[in-house]
Amino acid sequence: MVSPRWSTFDLIFFDCDSTLSTIEGIDELARLKGKEGRVGLLTNKAMDGELDLADVYGKRLRAIKPTRAQLKAVEERYWQTTVEDAPAVIAALQALGKQVFIISGGLIDAVKGFGRRLGVDPARIRAVELEYNELSGRWWDYAEPQAQQTQTYLDYDEGPLTVSSGKAAIIGELARDLPGRRMMVGDGSSDLATKVDVDLFIGFGGVVAREAVMAESDIYVSCPSLAPILPLAAGRRGWELLRGTAHEPTVRKGILLGLQGEYVAFCDETSRDRFIREFEDIA
Repeated sequence: MVSPRWSTFDLIFFDCDSTLSTIEGIDELARLKGKEGRVGLLTNKAMDGELDLADVYGKRLRAIKPTRAQLKAVEERYWQTTVEDAPAVIAALQALGKQVFIISGGLIDAVKGFGRRLGVDPARIRAVELEYNELSGRWWDYAEPQAQQTQTYLDYDEGPLTVSSGKAAIIGELARDLPGRRMMVGDGSSDLATKVDVDLFIGFGGVVAREAVMAESDIYVSCPSLAPILPLAAGRRGWELLRGTAHEPTVRKGILLGLQGEYVAFCDETSRDRFIREFEDIA
């Protein structure tokens, strides 16, 4: 792990499922189809690192065969189950000039709609593209916008986000011409695989605690709130800039959670001591 300077993380990458939202979108689709048991098992094995995501991705989609309308329903469920303080953290990061991204192995229709609601630029959101059977549903009624909603899944675009090690390639693509240090926040093994390609990897266990992620993260956040991400990304300088603004309660909450010691675990004492020195006078 690098020795972080808390004020220098400018490109912030978030996973979506079980990080920005408390659900796994693919499992929610399975629930709608009454197939949550088998699909949920495959999802957990992939996120825990027991199976490569490539081995389960197609199996899950073939079992579910989602429609556009069902993906719209998942977008709504994402929004209804937004992780505590996620919108406030993203808004504060953007107020500081940080660039926020979402990189997800979920399905683009739902993830992009959810990300837009969180205030993230759609151009900075990456997820898995689907192909739909345009001859399914009321295909003949092309003049009616709702007709597209009944189109069913046909295939998916295999790529970096359908394998467990692929998110690093997406980070490289998105950050290629952007200055600043990179932070990744996520809950699963596919997120952890980006660790060597970012300056700081933060494991988030506020929804699901995964042992491998907990053991190998640079910093591990275990509370149900994303508020600690804000001071970890923004540092003391960020606190000074946000104090007296509408964002002050969120950054203060994140600092206090970090100082408690119960919810934010640092992989080494040097990093922990540095965080305390930065913020101990705020407690």
